[in-house]
Amino acid sequence: MNNGTNYINLEDISIRNQGYLEIMKDIYEISNECEIKSYIWGGYVIDILKGSLIREHSDLDVFTENMLEKLDKLKCLYESRGYEIEYFEDINMLEIRKGELHASFNCLDIDGEIAKWRHIGREGTVYFPYKWLDSNPREFYNVKVYTSGFKFEYAIKTKVQMLTPIWKPREKDKVSIKYLQEILHKENVSPDEIYKWIWSYNPYWYKKGYDEFFRPTIAYPLSSK
Repeated sequence: MNNGTNYINLEDISIRNQGYLEIMKDIYEISNECEIKSYIWGGYVIDILKGSLIREHSDLDVFTENMLEKLDKLKCLYESRGYEIEYFEDINMLEIRKGELHASFNCLDIDGEIAKWRHIGREGTVYFPYKWLDSNPREFYNVKVYTSGFKFEYAIKTKVQMLTPIWKPREKDKVSIKYLQEILHKENVSPDEIYKWIWSYNPYWYKKGYDEFFRPTIAYPLSSK
């Protein structure tokens, strides 16, 4: 697995992706100042794992440890760097914007060895092993970043029903899954070893009338297809 970058010539990178690299740099530095960690998850993780930017991205997804405890300081620090700030209290999500670029932050609570990703605030939580997250920052185009790790990304992309009943996989999701499967093979990790350690609880969707969300949703032993 590549933990660096194949090249660092910014002239080869689009203005949009250069902007997101700058946001990643700010996220790392501001999180450090707040003595917390913020983890990139979603689309950019594949690029980071590969060590090079492979496509244009429309946003940046992040979850942050102890975000609510540091929320006021985080807002001030991002505003001091020129970001527009919006906080959605109903789902405990912080959004920062600079021009057309934006990043969204969810809360990440840590309970011993268990990480709790509050993807819909208190109305939707994914539980998984804390050790899946990067313990050390990666270098990505001379920017330090923490990611959610390949096990988390594989589980979320292949078991999206843990999050929502209405999401439809896109072509880029299929490409990401194929790459993540290659990593699993190289690391000698089976999907079942991942699925048995991740589950979710989403009362939000039950309240919307989806009875299958009345109880926690487990990834294992559901089909990976």
